[in-house]
Amino acid sequence: MTENKNSSPHALYIHIPFCARKCNYCDFHSMVSETKTINRYLHALEKELQAFRGQYLIKTIYIGGGTPSVLNESQLEKLLSGIVRYIPASEIQEYTVEINPGTVTKDKIEVLKEYFVNRISLGVQSFQDRQLKLLGRIHSGEDAKNAFALLRMHGFQNINIDLIFGCPEQTFDDWEKDLKVAMELNPEHLSAYALTYEDETPLANDLKNKIVHRVEEFVELEMYKMAISYLTRNRYNHYEISNFAKDGYECCHNRVYWENRGYIGIGAGAHSFLRGVRTANEKDILKYIHGIQENTDIKSFDECLPQNLYAAETIIMSLRLRQGILNADFYERFGYAIEDKFGVQISRLQKHGLVTYEGDRLKLTEKGLFVADTVMTEFL
Repeated sequence: MTENKNSSPHALYIHIPFCARKCNYCDFHSMVSETKTINRYLHALEKELQAFRGQYLIKTIYIGGGTPSVLNESQLEKLLSGIVRYIPASEIQEYTVEINPGTVTKDKIEVLKEYFVNRISLGVQSFQDRQLKLLGRIHSGEDAKNAFALLRMHGFQNINIDLIFGCPEQTFDDWEKDLKVAMELNPEHLSAYALTYEDETPLANDLKNKIVHRVEEFVELEMYKMAISYLTRNRYNHYEISNFAKDGYECCHNRVYWENRGYIGIGAGAHSFLRGVRTANEKDILKYIHGIQENTDIKSFDECLPQNLYAAETIIMSLRLRQGILNADFYERFGYAIEDKFGVQISRLQKHGLVTYEGDRLKLTEKGLFVADTVMTEFL
C-alpha cells in the first residue's frame, strides 16, 4: 500500500522572481526587476494558472519570491485579480504574500486587502541597521517598524516577521534587541532562521576571502536557544524548528510541506508535488515565459518518488514539527508502521536520547532538536 496518489492538493505556491536588489546571502532564483519583463511574466503566470482552473480545491495560497512587493500597484493588481479569476476567494482559507519593508506602500497594501490576502510575511531579518547593511537589505530597522504599523493600520491581523540570527559580528545583545523589538510589535507569527552561507553568494565569497567571519557554532546554538526561551515566555508556541506562533496562527500552507503532502507551484523555478511525482518549472525567466507563450513543456525536472524514499522524506519533514508524526497517520498513508521499516534507526536515536515516543507520536526530544539535521540523516 502507498499513500493515496489521487488525493487532491489544496496548496498553491506562486513564485515572483524579481527583487529591487539581490541580497548578499540569497541564492533563490530571482533577478533585479524590470517593468517589461515583469509584465510579460505576469501574463505567463496567469496562463499557467488558467490551466489548473477547476482541477483542485485550493485552500491556501502563498506568493513568495524574490520580492512580490517589488511589483507596482497595477502589476500587483493584475497578479491578484488573475488569481481570483480562477480560484474562488470563498475557498481560500489562508492567503499569504511576502513583503519587503523597503518596497511596501499604502497603495500596495490596499490592493492586497482588496483581493482577499489575509496573511503577510514581512521580511525584516533584523532591526539593526548595521546587520541589514551587511546582509544587503534595502530597508532600515525603522522602515521595518513603519511597514508593520502600516499593515496593522490597514487591518492585517495575521502577520509573520522573519528574523535571522548568527550573522557576522552579531552579538547576543544584538539578537536580544531584535527579539525585543519584534515582541513590542506583537506579530501573530515569527520565523527565526540561522544564517546560511550559500555557495557563490556575495556573503559566502566574503567569508571565503575573510572579509567577514562566521560566528562560532556554539554561539549560533545559544542564539537559537535564546529565541526559543524568549518567544515561549511571550506565549508563542514553538511548533516547528524555526517557527513560532500564537494560538491559532500556525502557517497552514507551510504545514503542507512539513507533512510532505501535495502542492502546486507555478512560475519560474516553482516546484510541484502531485500524486507522488515531484516536478520543477524552468528556472530561466525568459525561457519560462517563452515556453508558456508557445505552449511547450516548461518542466525542467520530474521525479516519481519510490515508496521507501517517500516514506523516509515524510518522517524527516514531519520531525521538523515539534508535535512530530503520529504513527497511525503514517500507517494510513503508507500501509505500515514507522518501526516496520525504520525500527533500527529509531532504536539507535532513542538510545542517544534524540527522539521519543509520546503516546503513538514520534518526535524530537529537546536534545534532538539542537542536532536535528544529524537526526534526520538517519532516515535517508
